[in-house]
Parts: sequence; C-alpha cells; structure tokens
Amino acid sequence: MNRKYTDRYSHMSLFSEKIKILLLIVFTFYNFNLFAQTSSLISDCSDFVTGPNAWPYVLVATTIDDGVMSQAAQTYTMNITSLPANGANVRVYKTTANGNDYFGNPVELTLGSNSITVSAVSFDRAVKFQFSSGDVEFEALSLNGNDTECVVPLPPGPSSLISDCSDFVTGPNAWPYILIATTIADGIVSQEAQTYTMNITSLPAEGANVRVYKTVANGNDFFGNPVELTLGSNSITVDAVSFDRAVKFQFSSGDVEFDALSLNGENTDCVCSPISFETDLIIKCDSYTWVDGLTYTSSNNTANYTYINSVGCDSIVHLNLIINQSDSVTDTQIAVDSYTWIDGLTYTTSNNTATFNLTNSNNCDSIITLNLTINSSSDIDFIKANDKVKYFPNPTSDELTIELEDIDFADIYLIDILGKVLYHKSGLFNQYQINLSNYESGTYFLQVTTPRFNKKIIISKQ
Repeated sequence: MNRKYTDRYSHMSLFSEKIKILLLIVFTFYNFNLFAQTSSLISDCSDFVTGPNAWPYVLVATTIDDGVMSQAAQTYTMNITSLPANGANVRVYKTTANGNDYFGNPVELTLGSNSITVSAVSFDRAVKFQFSSGDVEFEALSLNGNDTECVVPLPPGPSSLISDCSDFVTGPNAWPYILIATTIADGIVSQEAQTYTMNITSLPAEGANVRVYKTVANGNDFFGNPVELTLGSNSITVDAVSFDRAVKFQFSSGDVEFDALSLNGENTDCVCSPISFETDLIIKCDSYTWVDGLTYTSSNNTANYTYINSVGCDSIVHLNLIINQSDSVTDTQIAVDSYTWIDGLTYTTSNNTATFNLTNSNNCDSIITLNLTINSSSDIDFIKANDKVKYFPNPTSDELTIELEDIDFADIYLIDILGKVLYHKSGLFNQYQINLSNYESGTYFLQVTTPRFNKKIIISKQ
C-alpha cells in the first residue's frame, strides 16, 4: 500500500479490476469451478438427523448415554455462504438437571461465521442444535472441534508475515510495524472512516497486540489502548471526523502471519488473493494425456494440477475427464472372383487386413475389419441346375424359411447393410428357419455358401 490514500486507491482499484476480469474469463470459459465441491446444503449433509416439523434438521452434540463427556461444553460453528429467501434460525435443545427438556429461543442465522456454545454442567445431559431449514449452504462446519466431512476444505492459501510485508513501515521500538491508513496531507479523504482487516493464521508464542494512533482536532497525538490479536479475523474501524487527521495502526510484532489483509477495503499485494480455481471438462475416446503429464485410460474427476497464474498466484485446475470407448467388429464375407466392400474398393483376392472406420454412439471410432474369402469360379462346379435355394415369405415380419434342395451341406449368414454378420449357422440341408422377429425393420442379406456356390439374397424385414 502507498502512503497516500488517493494513490493507493487508484493502484488497488486497477488491481481489483484485473482480478475481476481474470476470474470472469476463468468461470465463463469452464462453466464449472472447484467451489461447487467445497460447500454443502444442510439438507444434503448426513451430519444432520431428522427433527420435528418446525426444526427438521438436528445436530446431535451429545446424549445422556455419553456419560461424563456430556457434561463438557458443547459447541457448533458454521460458516454460512447462502441463506434461503425467508431466512433460517437455529435453537438449542438440552436436558436439565431434573431431566426435563429445555428449548432455547430461536437465533437468526447470518452469512459468515455462526456459533453457539452450551456451557459445561455437573450432570449427564443431552444437547442438540436444531435448524429450521435445510436450504442453508455452508462451507465449514464443526461440532465440538470435529470438522464435517460434508464439504471438502480448500487447500491453504498463501500467507505472509507482517515483517515480510512492504505495506508496513517502521515504527517506534514497542510498535515496530505500522500500517498508515491516512495522513493530514490526504485532506478531506483523511476525514473518512479508516479500517484495517486482517485474517491471522499464526501468532508468536508470546502473542501480539495492535493499537490505534491518530491526531485529534487540536493537532495533538492520541494513542489507543493495546488490543490483543487473535487467530482468525481481526478488524478495527476509526470513525469519520470533520477535520483533516492522521490515522495509523501500530503492531507490536512482525511474527504475525496472515493470509488476508485490507486497508480501507483495498487488498494487500503481500499475499495472493484470491487463488483461482478452474475445472477442466474434457471428453475423449480411449485415453487422454493431461497437463500433469499423465495418460488416463478411464474417466477421472479427482486429479488436480497447480500452476502460477497471470497475477503470480496459485491457480488450481481440477480435472473432470470422461473417457468413452471405441469398439471393433469383424465383417466375414465369402465371394466368387471379386467383392466390393463398404470402403468402395473391389477385392479380387482374400483379405483379412482391410479396415473401415465408422462412428459409434459415444462419438468414438467403430472399426470394422474385413475377413474376406475369395473363391475362383474356375475351381467351383458352379450352381448345377438341380441346386435350388428357396426362401419365403419375403418380406417377412418373423419367420424366414429356407429350403435347400439337392444340397448336402450349406452355411447360412444373416448380414446387415454395413456388412456385419448378425447370425451364422453351418452344416444345413433340406429346410431351416430363421426367426427375424427381434431384428429391426429394414434390408438384410441372406448368404448361402455351399462347396459348389455362394448365393446372396436380399431380405426385407417388416
């Protein structure tokens, strides 16, 4: 942060706009984000059991069966990110020393941190926290210090020590680190309310304090009482006045670690905030090599990858990969002298290597391999007059009857228009029936193969 509020405001506003643009691009492009996995509705969380109509969701903190443990203080803490339009409440239920039921007054839930502690007692008792709505969304929940498994906590973000942050200037011995909120030289801007907010993640063993320094209307110095810093959010606001003045926040130690800091609403440059989260939705066939260098052969929605984004902060990419499978079939054909396949080529010799690609229902390859046997007409005593093949009825809706007169041995194949063999029966003679009732309506080929000839017949299925 710069010394002058006006310069600082201009700089931080530009930085804020860049962050907004970056996040807009990220979320517009991917349509998904990791935050969707880091919150839960009360109604979706198995930590809550069913309660009475007006209080249908209940957190059971302890029961009489827990014995002496039930006598300890009982606490729930929830960080709420969204509330239903008509709001929601929580109340305490507990049993008293004489075994009677006690119901506390409803307490309105608010966005942000909500917490209730039921004090310790000297008798075994039950304690429950009852909620009026399941449409409360939260990103953190703990019961007696145990975190819920209903949400996945975000990885810890970057942090900074006060001593490493250039926003702080040098102060007197007892207060060596100072945040300058405003100076008299800032003029009318200095008359506005001045606020610092810091989210502290670690404190030195001996603790640390902050105090306010400001100038008053007559120009004298004023030093506020020291305020002990605590883990979590810390904030002080110095009220607006009607005269130009200086305001500074003085800190007793540089060993205070924080992951968020703002001065008059402007975020620090000492830590990256916010970290960006993206979901990479990918649909591929058979396998895919992702940015992590790994090749995935099955669907995956758990892999993450971290890189440094355009503003120098961590950007976490979450993989949502869907792998569809290709398939393959073999088209068996027997022909005399030559055969023209679905690839448009006419084959005059046997072939079992040719392939042709179609697209299956998953939009992946469906590979057809040709298994073609070419017989030479010169080697076949071709269809004698007394060799007869009859087939009826054609068209048919169910049974197709095939009569083989003066034929001692025959193979029959039922083939679709793509050349796929749907049915095969060998060693036939006299008469045979094929049931077509389970096949779709359309055109099929019936191929009859004997030691002396091949015959292909067009069959219509109604």
